[in-house]
Amino acid sequence: MSLGESHGKCFTFLWKLENASFCLEKEGEKIKSPTFEVNAIEKTKWNLSVYPREGKDGDHIECYLSRKSDSKGADPIEIRYELAFIANDGSVYAPLGIPKANFLKGAGFGFSKFRKREDVFTAKRSSFLPQDIIRARCRIWKSVGEMTEDVQCIALTHIGVEKKSIKWNVKNFTSLASEKKCTYQINSVVSDVPLMSVGLSLTGGLNSDENISFELFLQDRTIKFSALKLFLIDCAGNSIECNQEEFWFDDPTQYKQFTFSFSKKTLLEKKNEYLPNDNLSLLWEWAFSKGVASVETEEDKHGCICPEVKISDAKNVNNDETTPFNALVGNMKSLYDDHFLSDVKLKTDTNVFPTHKFVLSAQSSVFKGMFSNDMKENDSGCVNIEDLSDDTVSRMLSFMYTTRVEDLTWDRASRLYVAADKYAIFNLKDICSSYLKDNLSPFKACEILLLSDFHADDDLKSAVQNYMLKHGKQITNSDEWKTLVETNAKLAVETLCLLFK
Repeated sequence: MSLGESHGKCFTFLWKLENASFCLEKEGEKIKSPTFEVNAIEKTKWNLSVYPREGKDGDHIECYLSRKSDSKGADPIEIRYELAFIANDGSVYAPLGIPKANFLKGAGFGFSKFRKREDVFTAKRSSFLPQDIIRARCRIWKSVGEMTEDVQCIALTHIGVEKKSIKWNVKNFTSLASEKKCTYQINSVVSDVPLMSVGLSLTGGLNSDENISFELFLQDRTIKFSALKLFLIDCAGNSIECNQEEFWFDDPTQYKQFTFSFSKKTLLEKKNEYLPNDNLSLLWEWAFSKGVASVETEEDKHGCICPEVKISDAKNVNNDETTPFNALVGNMKSLYDDHFLSDVKLKTDTNVFPTHKFVLSAQSSVFKGMFSNDMKENDSGCVNIEDLSDDTVSRMLSFMYTTRVEDLTWDRASRLYVAADKYAIFNLKDICSSYLKDNLSPFKACEILLLSDFHADDDLKSAVQNYMLKHGKQITNSDEWKTLVETNAKLAVETLCLLFK
């Protein structure tokens, strides 16, 4: 049930939970947002709680609004509230609200079946988890009367994660004896200290019927959770996904075990395909988490509601396919999709994109220059783009034909920004720049500072530097800052000097 906009001005709390896939919390355990204060309702204090793995087989996410025990104001106090997860495009899917609720100090209310975990983390991941960030929203209204202004607070909780990809070749696999164990040491990318050791051995059955078992021994006792994807690399170099595992380390002295999805017999039956040169080649994609790394309040705005939020079931004339603009966009997209009368091709290392000179020229002064002058691209009808990925070129072209950008993530925005700057597609560059500014965090600021400096973008650079000054100690104590100092000391010094202006 949505309370909608009928209750007038409200307090909006937007909580961004970064690296949400790596929450340590098991069934019955919650992760809490930073505390926020609603001055207009007797300066009461609140927080959100999310239980990421609840219900049968951990298939539901629970969400609750709780009043702090040390909160000011009457006890109990009556409010109206609404909880929702915000999708990548700003839409709100079926928000759940309570017309009136009485909150005692230290008490909480919410929804035990708030979202299906499969929807958020799998089926609708591109919408709900762009960049692996959950955006939870809480709106609070007075139960009697109305607030004098809309107020918005944005907070960020960052779960620290270290990711590492490893290729492990087990040589002479067919002669591996049951009593023999092969081991691999995993070290930190950041500090090179040992994180975990992995043991491989054959267990159960006889000879070729044996299972392939793995044992994990934790060496960094501060690690609380680890997620793993394990792939078999065949003779053609293809990666075949075999296992996807999650491990909680409540007792760091315990070791964990799991069984490879392929038995020894299965591998031997397709030895030529799975065991080239008698080597078992495994690709491991690891993620290690020590829990919440940082918590902060990013913004506190008065007099406005977050512009990235809209109700998904509301009628919006701009989404009406019958409007002239949307009809034009649809026609242009059809030209691109059907390759109708295409007269130039953009060629990457692995793909070819048939396009139209007039569209590229209308959107990009760089392409216009290519096709207006006596250049080889104009004569050959082909433009080589070897420094951009297929995904980036595809999204760049989609914008040039439709003026729309869909499913932006941090990585996509960064790559599209580079492409837009290279080809002088200024509207796309502005969109990507705005996305990067809106999604800054202490762990990403150094990366975007380098990007803005390299592309001589003073506006983006200034925004990042102002953010870094606001979060100075948290950033200068980070590994990302140390890397910046090592790779571009001049830029690091320039940014530090702003502290004294």
